[in-house]
Amino acid sequence: MLIIPFDKKLDWKNPPVFTFLLILVNVIVYFSFQLNDDEKLMEASQYYYRSGLDEIELPKFQAALIEQGDQEFVDEWADYIEREYSPWFFSMQSNQPFMHALHNDEIITPSDSDYTEWQSKRKQVDLLLNKSVTWSYSLKAGDPSIVTLLTHMFLHGDFSHLLGNMIFLLAVGFIVEQSMNRYLYLASYLFAGIGSALFYIPSASASLIPSIGASGAIAGLMGMYAILFNSRKVRFFYFIGFYFDYVKLPALYLFALWLGYEVFKQISYADISNINYMAHIGGLISGAGIAFLLNKSKAGINNEFLNENSDEEQFSHTLNQANAHIRELNHNKAVPLLAKLLQQQPENREILYKYYKTSKLNPGSEAHHQAAIAILSMPEADTATNQTIIDTFAEYSKTPKARLTVSLLNNIMKRCISNKAFTQAEKLAKFMQQQPEKFPLLPQYLRLLINNFVHSGEQKKVKNYTNYLLTHYPEHRETLIAKSIAS
Repeated sequence: MLIIPFDKKLDWKNPPVFTFLLILVNVIVYFSFQLNDDEKLMEASQYYYRSGLDEIELPKFQAALIEQGDQEFVDEWADYIEREYSPWFFSMQSNQPFMHALHNDEIITPSDSDYTEWQSKRKQVDLLLNKSVTWSYSLKAGDPSIVTLLTHMFLHGDFSHLLGNMIFLLAVGFIVEQSMNRYLYLASYLFAGIGSALFYIPSASASLIPSIGASGAIAGLMGMYAILFNSRKVRFFYFIGFYFDYVKLPALYLFALWLGYEVFKQISYADISNINYMAHIGGLISGAGIAFLLNKSKAGINNEFLNENSDEEQFSHTLNQANAHIRELNHNKAVPLLAKLLQQQPENREILYKYYKTSKLNPGSEAHHQAAIAILSMPEADTATNQTIIDTFAEYSKTPKARLTVSLLNNIMKRCISNKAFTQAEKLAKFMQQQPEKFPLLPQYLRLLINNFVHSGEQKKVKNYTNYLLTHYPEHRETLIAKSIAS
């Protein structure tokens, strides 16, 4: 069964830097340090048997297993104890009680006749094993260290193990990273991996079997994801057998599904699988705990990102309601909904235009004034926007008590001239001529109009505007330019 969130798109404008960095480190470690580890472990195994150490240690290990109560392994592999490729060597190396006693000279003692020879060969075996990065830096529950609590997260058994973990790291990691402060994300990832290990260690304290992989830390990210998104509905992909589909459920359901699945696997397959289900369980619980504390402290959490889909769904729902009211000609109910949507997305031109068209059915209303002013104040300076502003002005200027400020009129005049909408520009010029003291740029506007009328052959308008400038602004620079154009 595969269950993975599929609710957010990777934003390349704000890439998940630390998720990519973690993937890069894992890939570099595998291809630069681990690639030949199998050969190094095989070299240690071959030396063990060919040096004769097997004849000294394995009989004592066999007796120790019987004493430990592991008669099943002894019975199954008794005939293979002297064979080079049997599981005896690595089974012995993974048995913490026996290896602890062996290294403390409690199995082969200084009083034994072959002690010196054994000690020399045992040191060589340990040296060969330690050449393997996997063996040296993996987590061994029976002999953990601060170093291996961290390093085991960046080691992988083979390429398929690496590939699977990195796919999950990318799929879940980029969402969690964008949900919080980046450095907080990195720290949370590492602490979740350590928490995963600490949860696993007590269950295998008699084992030196190497535990490796990023899956515990990734499980931590999954736990964080579920708790951070909490009751928010998220879409996730699931694959069971040959059946797959998408489902949308509260994120907390994912946590229950993930945890239940790992517990089931631990109960059913722990004895026959080499997958560390306890680490997965520990990672999920650790990640959930970290996210819970972050939610409580509200430190470094990107609530805007977490609420993004919920906000979009609510926005779509409100827009659908508004559209339904418009279709039913119930504009009084549609207008406040559109106003609410515009507050949420003030840059949404589609909503703004719809708000204006709906509100102007009640001319002079507060909504009509607000919508018109919002359009007349749009900052874009492209031809289409200019024309929209000009058309809106032509309509809105006829409204009783239109709220046209000096700055708005200046803005509209510039757009009229830019779009060669000289009919509207003339209307504005006549209005400005009534209160010239409020419009210091009036001479410039009139000069631009004169220039246009000269080219269009409208000499009467050229003469009228030139005379106005000569009468009211005789020494103004724009008047002198206009006079030279008109002559």
